[in-house]
Amino acid sequence: MNELGLTCLKRLQEWRTPALEDFFLQITHGGEGFWLLAIAGSLFWLFGARLAYRVGFALATGDLLAGALKSTFCVPRPWVRDPSILPVPEAQYGAFGYSFPSGHTANTALLWGGLAAAVRRWWLWVPALLWIGLMAASRMVLGVHTPVDVIGSLLLAIPTVWAMGRVYDWTERNPSKAWLVLAGAVAVALTAWAFVRFKPLPPDADPGFSKDAFRAVWGLLGFFGAWFVERKYVRFDPDKLGGYRVVAVVVGVLVLSLMLGNLPRLLAPFLGLEIASYVAAAANPIWIFVVWPFLLKGLEKPAPR
Repeated sequence: MNELGLTCLKRLQEWRTPALEDFFLQITHGGEGFWLLAIAGSLFWLFGARLAYRVGFALATGDLLAGALKSTFCVPRPWVRDPSILPVPEAQYGAFGYSFPSGHTANTALLWGGLAAAVRRWWLWVPALLWIGLMAASRMVLGVHTPVDVIGSLLLAIPTVWAMGRVYDWTERNPSKAWLVLAGAVAVALTAWAFVRFKPLPPDADPGFSKDAFRAVWGLLGFFGAWFVERKYVRFDPDKLGGYRVVAVVVGVLVLSLMLGNLPRLLAPFLGLEIASYVAAAANPIWIFVVWPFLLKGLEKPAPR
């Protein structure tokens, strides 16, 4: 299977053209952190809890599972296994850590599959599946993942979307027991941290291989903590904003982009760059689901008398 996957990448490499590379580079950017967070935040600020949290539950959990699987199997990147594979340099720059499963493919399937599952309309499944397929293809055409990597991501995403959708629905039916889900998320995060932290490294392992997994741990803690606080104390309702929902999205995404670009750098002198990146991963969902919704409540339309 390993040799078959590498042979597939070499065949795709022969067919690549500059125009095809540019096209798939644009596709692959859609599976990166800023766009995933911006879409999840926009869903929340425009439509409220159900859509955004069903997506967020799946995305935060699946991202952690993908990081744990990378650290479990320690599959090197394709060009490490076969030097004749030449990835597109712009894509290789962001392809750090181990290869299996593909994080871009998994996160795209979790986000758009989670959204389509929440909306429950066939017409949304069509573009969602098309986009997921393009993302998977982009990772192979660009030479940074094998077919096994992207198929593994899809197999991870399907049960995660289904299971986390059920978990979120349960919390809405049983709000007084939501703390059980928060406690479970903390337990899962601590278990994943311990597993990655104390797992013996392969002799040729990159010492920084675990950063993705640790970032996912902090991201999961930040997300579930933000969800719990928002549902208990903020209870954001975008319907009360009226036309200000557009302002909510524009300003919210702008601040999110500034946080992603600058927060780790600002925190680095005090925490070190690595810890600062983990804190920033937790801060992003807190901004999306707690801080900005709390500030937006000042724009709510007064209830009619």
